[in-house]
Amino acid sequence: MEQNKPRARPGFRRTNRATRWAGALLCWAHALALALTATEILLRPSAAWWFTARIASWVLTGVLLAAWVLLRIAQKRLLRQVDGPDRADDGPCYDDGPGCADDGPDCADRCGDSPDGDGAEDYGRAA
Repeated sequence: MEQNKPRARPGFRRTNRATRWAGALLCWAHALALALTATEILLRPSAAWWFTARIASWVLTGVLLAAWVLLRIAQKRLLRQVDGPDRADDGPCYDDGPGCADDGPDCADRCGDSPDGDGAEDYGRAA
């Protein structure tokens, strides 16, 4: 992955870690909000604090979603800066798709194949 490459910046590592934590917290907050809402629908609890807890869980989900989106944007921006210098948009093989042609060693490297046939460092890399 990108964060393990020697050229990855510490800022990217921090942003990457924060994005993963925010994503995990977002999933748990959303699950809690859904569970509280389902409980209210099915059991109709009469506790005075129940309404506040249910609404607070949805507010937390919204706040975490906004934080995750902002962190993800920052993560993508930093990833482009890390990849930027050695990736060129003008080559026919930049997009790793069916138009990926073997026009030379750098094109083969951008297509996910290294010139020596070992593409292990790019295995599992998501765009």
